[in-house]
Amino acid sequence: MHKSPSSPPSLFPFAVSQSKLTVKQQQDNSTSNNLDFLKKLNGKYPYEVKLLDNSALIQRLKKLLGNNRYNFLKETWAVETPMEFANNIFVASGCQAHNCGSTDFIIVVDFSNNVMYVGIREEGKIKTYSEDGSNSPKVNDWVADEILKFPHPHHV
Repeated sequence: MHKSPSSPPSLFPFAVSQSKLTVKQQQDNSTSNNLDFLKKLNGKYPYEVKLLDNSALIQRLKKLLGNNRYNFLKETWAVETPMEFANNIFVASGCQAHNCGSTDFIIVVDFSNNVMYVGIREEGKIKTYSEDGSNSPKVNDWVADEILKFPHPHHV
């Protein structure tokens, strides 16, 4: 891809599609589906705490992804890394057994803004989801690191 010298460099040399919820749906998140329990899961594995079986998390994920994408994530999520909670941001990631190089997932909850983000790569095709239409540096870093193998500025 050729760019003119005056063009700013693009972080991702391809389009990543993104979905967002309406303002009403996002406001509903603040009154229900309390996810504060995620703040205590740093260093644990999702299977240890049955993360994808938690009703509050399921409701938020289904609202964000829809039933089909949620079911795909839940049924395909097998290999996982320890969850992280730092700087008021929760991160969980997993992938399909024997296919981590092509199908994987990230779930990010930004507690400061009460926004959930999800990234899904299915057979190499990437789609990101956001409850408010914003971008998550954690999801962007996941795309750059895990998928593109592209160095990026690390965010706190």
